[in-house]
Amino acid sequence: MANRRLTTLGWIFTEKFGLIFLSMITFVVYARLLSPAELGVGTIIIAIVELIGLIYSSVLEDPLVRLERLEDKHISTAFWAAVLVSLVSIVVISGAATLYTSEPMLQWMTAVASVKILFTMMARVYVAQMRRSGDFKTLASRTLLGKVFGGVGGIAVALWGFGAWAVIAQALIMELVSIIVLMRADPRRIAFHIDGPFLRELLRAGTPVAINALSSQTLQRGVNVVLGMAAGANAVGMFNMAMRIIDLPRTAIYNGLLSYALPAFSRRSAEPSRLLGIIDDSTAVSGFLLTPLFLGIALTASDVILLIFGAKWAEAIPLLQVLACAAAIGNTAMYATTALVAVNRSHLTIKAEVVTTLLALALVYGLGSVYGGMAAALALLARMLIITPLQIRGLNAAIGYGWRRFFDCNYRSVIASLVMAATVLYVSPLSGFQGYLHLICNIVVGALSYAVAYSVMHPRWPQEFKSVFTTR
Repeated sequence: MANRRLTTLGWIFTEKFGLIFLSMITFVVYARLLSPAELGVGTIIIAIVELIGLIYSSVLEDPLVRLERLEDKHISTAFWAAVLVSLVSIVVISGAATLYTSEPMLQWMTAVASVKILFTMMARVYVAQMRRSGDFKTLASRTLLGKVFGGVGGIAVALWGFGAWAVIAQALIMELVSIIVLMRADPRRIAFHIDGPFLRELLRAGTPVAINALSSQTLQRGVNVVLGMAAGANAVGMFNMAMRIIDLPRTAIYNGLLSYALPAFSRRSAEPSRLLGIIDDSTAVSGFLLTPLFLGIALTASDVILLIFGAKWAEAIPLLQVLACAAAIGNTAMYATTALVAVNRSHLTIKAEVVTTLLALALVYGLGSVYGGMAAALALLARMLIITPLQIRGLNAAIGYGWRRFFDCNYRSVIASLVMAATVLYVSPLSGFQGYLHLICNIVVGALSYAVAYSVMHPRWPQEFKSVFTTR
């Protein structure tokens, strides 16, 4: 059992860290070849399409994973309902683009990008089945292959001088390759059949999940759209540069952990003590890894952007620092939504998610014309400061996960990260290094100071963290 769990996690993180590496390559190339405005245009269009696809995906995938028994009629219902909704969405989005803008290029970009919804939705039933069976090897393969082909295609389009089309080409090719790999791995014929009662049940179970996902992902994708309306494509390009640096490690690690966490939490949903135990352990391990990572990004933001991406992106430095701090705060309660889904109590935080999202978007729209991308960064930080306590309150009402557990899981990583930050800020100006040597020196000093501080507070952390993957 322990070996199987480690193998599963190994494939999950092979996929996710592979994505970090591949995404970093394409992102550096885009930063060199595209202007902030071109990157902004592509980002806005893909953000709209992905936001719509995310809503549909959330309604279907997690409820399918939670089902005690997944039958052929369930698969066919979910698959064909997804296909039909996707086709209608493509027509609606293409028509809306024609009405919104008179520029043919933007109309064509939006219409082509909307096809991504179809590929994304076709994949949901396959992904749900493989998550249920623990076939993370296939899931990792399809994502990595999609990223490779998408990255090559996007870079080729950028080299040919097509600007924002590069972002759209990459996203579309990734999803196409992904669904091809999934269908080859599971070459079943899905009969055309839609079971009305099951579809209604699926919608009832998935709607709260979709609303939660929509509210959080609106900030990741929708904020680009609102910022573009308020401050223009250049501001979106700067904000997206900073956001992508945060999202590369966050999305890879979060998605890997949460893909494993939902089925693991669901299996323990009937045993509150075991569920609380695995949430405690998972939060402690995640905090140990991610809190210093995000604070470290804030500390090295200037070197990272200027050395890797170039001086034309200098405006993104303070944005990156603010977003990194927001990510560090969010990490403390990263399993809240997943735990609520596992016990079917996700409705407890819906109002909080929606209200804080609308508040953040209002801040972006109201302040974007004055502060540009910084308005979006500060809005996300404010939202994180508000939503985290509300998520803990929801967990406490659902499963008894209160503030004492929250602090016990996070205090060591937070204190050790603050020690790390103070040490780096003190040593950095005294080191005398420049360029990449300065960046490397800060990383080494930060890692060593964090390791020492954490080990002083918790000398047995290696043995305890190992047990997380072999017990409970």
